[in-house]
Amino acid sequence: MFQLSTKTHYGVAALIDLANAQDNSLVRIKDIVDNRNISKSYLEQIFNRLAKFGVVKSVRGNRGGYELAKSPRDVTLFEIIEILEGPLEISSDKGVEVLNNVFLKLEDDIRRRFSMTLFEIADEEKNMSGSLMYYI
Repeated sequence: MFQLSTKTHYGVAALIDLANAQDNSLVRIKDIVDNRNISKSYLEQIFNRLAKFGVVKSVRGNRGGYELAKSPRDVTLFEIIEILEGPLEISSDKGVEVLNNVFLKLEDDIRRRFSMTLFEIADEEKNMSGSLMYYI
């Protein structure tokens, strides 16, 4: 079964918070932890990995926090998945050649399907939260 780990789910959720930050302001890790109900130490591990690959950067100090290292329009979901899960490898040099060709096509399709940007994902979340209805 193809399933993404909680690392990716939490990582994307936290990156949405950074993408939604007003005027590209810094976001404290505590605010993300409270907003997304994520373990602080787990989120720090995720951000360390994302920082290593140039997706986020941290600013230390009293008014410190995290911010995106590049525009949310330049970060794809596939990039985040590969950073947090590892490279996508369905095909191999072993086995039946026709099956490897099918798997290579599948890998390309997965890359295309996960090509949406962090900006698009954050915008989608805004649209979803704006359409909630409350009944009393």
